[in-house]
Formats: sequence, structure tokens, C-alpha cells
Amino acid sequence: MDRPLTRPLTRRGLLKGSALFVAGAAVSACSTGDPLAKGGAAPSGSAAQVTLTHWYHEYGEEGTQQAAMKYAADFTTANPDIAVKVSWIPGDYATKWTAAVLTPEGPDVYEVNDVSPNMVKAGQVTPLDDVLGAEKSDFNAKVLEPYTWGGHVYAVPMVVDPMLVFYRKSLFAEAGVSVPTSFAEFAAAAVKLTRGKQKGLFVGNDGIGPLNQMVPWSNGNLLIDDREIIYDDPKVIEALSAVKDLYDAKAMLQGYSTDWWDPGALINGAAAMQWVGMWAVPGLTEALGDDFDAFALPPFGPGGQAVVNMGGWVQVVNGKSRNLEAARKYVRWLWVQNTAAQTDWNLGYGFHIPPRNSAAAQAGKLNTGPAKTVMDAVAAHGVKQPALWTAEVRQPYTDAVTAIVKKGADPGKTLAAAAKRSQDILDQVPVL
Repeated sequence: MDRPLTRPLTRRGLLKGSALFVAGAAVSACSTGDPLAKGGAAPSGSAAQVTLTHWYHEYGEEGTQQAAMKYAADFTTANPDIAVKVSWIPGDYATKWTAAVLTPEGPDVYEVNDVSPNMVKAGQVTPLDDVLGAEKSDFNAKVLEPYTWGGHVYAVPMVVDPMLVFYRKSLFAEAGVSVPTSFAEFAAAAVKLTRGKQKGLFVGNDGIGPLNQMVPWSNGNLLIDDREIIYDDPKVIEALSAVKDLYDAKAMLQGYSTDWWDPGALINGAAAMQWVGMWAVPGLTEALGDDFDAFALPPFGPGGQAVVNMGGWVQVVNGKSRNLEAARKYVRWLWVQNTAAQTDWNLGYGFHIPPRNSAAAQAGKLNTGPAKTVMDAVAAHGVKQPALWTAEVRQPYTDAVTAIVKKGADPGKTLAAAAKRSQDILDQVPVL
């Protein structure tokens, strides 16, 4: 449920490929033609005894690559015996890191969205309890929980990306619509706000998007409970039936030029409401001024809950690294101790929540306007995707939802069959 990895870039003068930092100096380390090339070595006479490789996916915010390189250079200045090569990986990052960590030649430090038991068992990650240290209590507990296996934490959060519903205040006022307090009101608002070329809601170009999970969540079912698939359930059928009704009402924008993660549809008036992340706040502010705000997806009905989806990125250390201690030292310096860098990374280029609670509380940009609305919604309604709800486990469910909503398949039979397939896949995941 995190934003895609292939967002269009707008950086000017972007430094491509990788850079190696030795005693604070940047040295070109690999070409853009082969983003997986190792390349680069400490110059003769350098104090560096270890060279770490650090992989990032290709962020869409201008300045992020330069920032990552600066952090690496600052670390090497403080620790001259450790050089850091930053690699900026374009394209299908997930496929590339998955292949790279199958061998000892993979990155020492890399970022991911999820940490699975399979990754732990394969040694693709290593425990980072000592890296978090005494500061662990200052990290959002909801964010840490999915990365904890067998009593050990295997990741350090670096970006928290809450996702919820943003809306145009002027369009609500014109249509006489108030912020909905239930899913029924939400669906009714989408229909009422649909007029002319304007649709009431944009959740993705398929017309379903994150609603496939969020609406059942708002009806009290997270689809998976530890190692048991629980989406073959009347609450899920009820929720998906409501999603189908909304889909059939033709109140949702489909086939837009960009997808749900880009606020362009809301800015351009193609939709009056849009599911998008907090990263959109600066762009929305620049384009719309104060003509927008946000709200959690409202509870489905009695006994339900409002929902804000808490996505994000985390740093892990490759368990196969030949430089484990140096890698742990680097991750602790950058993503635990260096709150100034964390705040800069989250708020200096894009718009995200620093994972350390103290850093988030001191970030003035998060304490006013729609950002404050989002922060309050996160505190009250934030939900993190369960750790075992992996892409493989949820694929049968995703296919089932498409069949139910878009093709009119029988919800009960379709979910029952899909749940069996998901459970079979889940049963193959090792117990730690």
C-alpha cells in the first residue's frame, strides 16, 4: 500500500548512478547504464578500511539523492575508516534488491517496505535491536511492530507515509456536502459530488485501488490475524458489496493520466475527493492554497473504525554483509541518532513523518493546516498493514475483489476459494 517506486522525477542537475564517499570526498562509483554494478574503491592512501554499499530506490522528490549523498559524506567525515557508496536504483527496485541480496555481493544496507520471515530465514536482514538501542521507545510502536520477528527488530523506520482521503473544500461547499462520518455518507458524498466531467472520488485508475483493503479494515476486519486468513467473513462481504455499489454508481474517476499517488486529479478538479498520501500536501498547498483538507476513511458502520493507512520505508542491514558491524554503526548514526538528518530527509524535499516521535513533535511544518489534520488522524486512526499480509499472500484476495467488484462474482464463494489459496501460501511462511 505504499506509493509506487517509479514516480516521474523533476530534479534539476540530478547526480546519476552511485557515489563513493571516502573521508568526506565523493568519488564516482558506477555508471547509470548498469545500476547494479558494484564499481568504486577507496583511493590509495585513504583512511577507509571498509566500504559499505547503501541502496535507495529512486525517490521522486527533487534533492533527495543529493541529500542521501551528503549524509553518507558526513558519516565518513565522522568515521574516516568507513567509506559509503550510495547507489540510486531506478526502475523496478523491488525486483533488483530481491535479486541482489541472494548473494554476498548485495548491498550492505538497503531500504524496503516490508520484512518477511522468509527474508529473516534467508539471512537477507539481521537483527537491529542494538542499533535502535535505548531510543527504541521513541519510535512509533505501530510502525515497528511489523518488522519484529522472534522478539527481534529487523528494520529501522526512515519514512512514515500516512494515506487517507483529501478533498476540495470549495467543491464540498458548492454541493452541500459535509465531511462524512460513515462509509454510507462517504459513498453518498461521492455520488453527489459527481457532476459533469467531475467525479466524486479518485482511488485509482481501476476504480477500486486501496478501497479493497481499507473498507474491510474500516468494518473491523484486517483480513489476516497472525497466521490465519480471516477475510472469508460476512464483514468483508458486506464491505466489498458496498465498494461494488459505489463502483457501479460511476462516481469514481478511472483512466486518469496519473494514478492515485499523484494529487493532480484533485488539483485539476477531475475529482472532488482523492485517496492519496501526506506527501501530496506541499503540491496541494502550492496549487490550491487553503482549499483542501483531509479525513480518515470513515468507519463502515456501528462497530467499525476510521482508518488511516500508515505506509513507509525502512532501512535494513543485509545479514550476508561482510561488514555487519560497520553497517550497523552507519544505520544507527543516520537513522537513530541523527534526528536532524531524519527531519531533513522527511520534510526538506518531500513531506513525510519522521519516525522518531520526538523529531515529529518538533517539526513545525506538521503542526498547522492540513498537515496537522493528518497528524491528528494518524494518532487516532493509524493502522499498519499486518506483517504477514505479503504480496504473495494477498494476491488471491486482490484477484477476488476484482472479480466481485468489476465482474459481479458471488462474494461468498469467491472469497472462500481465495481464502483457501491465501492460507496455503501463508502456511508455507516459516515460523520464527
